[in-house]
Amino acid sequence: MAASEFDAFCRFAFVFLQGRGTRYLVVGGLAVVVVGEPRTTADADVIVFVSQTEAELLIAQAAEAGFELREDVERRRLEETGTMRFRKGRYQIDLITASLPFEEEAYRRAAFHQLFGVLLPFPTPEDLILFKILAGRDKDILDATGIVRRHIERLDTKYLEKTLQPLCELAENMAPWKRLQEVLLRGRGLEKT
Repeated sequence: MAASEFDAFCRFAFVFLQGRGTRYLVVGGLAVVVVGEPRTTADADVIVFVSQTEAELLIAQAAEAGFELREDVERRRLEETGTMRFRKGRYQIDLITASLPFEEEAYRRAAFHQLFGVLLPFPTPEDLILFKILAGRDKDILDATGIVRRHIERLDTKYLEKTLQPLCELAENMAPWKRLQEVLLRGRGLEKT
């Protein structure tokens, strides 16, 4: 992967979102690179704060802007999963529509960092840990552990627990709570991975 190609894609994608006034929060691999421990990524992931109508308009605008997509496919993906995928060449940006009050709070708490020549909103370490814990895939758990390890001295564990507990109760699923406790132990070096 040519870094300059990926950089150019990300700059194009983020300038596209900003040019449409779309509120978004960078999550996924790019956020882990900035907030957590370095790793490679070949796509960009964002949470977008848009209505259904705004999301459908964004799909049409993306096609007009030069992203390679089929509008009917993206509208169906949006309806079925609440996500959209905009590709250009070898790279893509995955857009996840916000659906939880926690995501609004994460956006409010975001820190801005310059990347690809663009000022981008990234979640705090705590909020990125929560996004990773909620996703729950193996690579997300590794990312969350790395974020804990990097920020252990100033990590607000009370915020993590206070925010995650109601989400678990609402979903009637305590698995994310268990994952958080394991990640905190591993990140502190108190449990083997």
